[in-house]
Amino acid sequence: MDDWRLRGQDEYLKNATLHKIVFPDFWEKAYAEKNAFYREIELTAHRFVDAAQRGAENLEGERIRFFWHDHCEFCWEKVMTDYEVEFYCTSDMRTWICKKCFEDFQEPFHWKLDLSNEWLK
Repeated sequence: MDDWRLRGQDEYLKNATLHKIVFPDFWEKAYAEKNAFYREIELTAHRFVDAAQRGAENLEGERIRFFWHDHCEFCWEKVMTDYEVEFYCTSDMRTWICKKCFEDFQEPFHWKLDLSNEWLK
């Protein structure tokens, strides 16, 4: 397949299990439950504040959400917690795929979709 978005991702995403994420609902649930996604953002935020020695006031409440964003692994569309968007991610939350790229590459990459929330504990 000749597509500008393909840069060897099949080496680590072939047959991957992905999870459907819809923001901001996903963030609201993560914040309420203090689940793995929330804890990942919290850790990132604390590291940033410690390194910069400023911004601690942003660690309180839901403002912590603004320490995180990521990009689609294929097209680099930006994903953030505060606007409505559908993405897919790997269980380690390190790889994010936008809805369009998911639809375009689901078949050739043989992705499996896990709709449970067990992976977030």
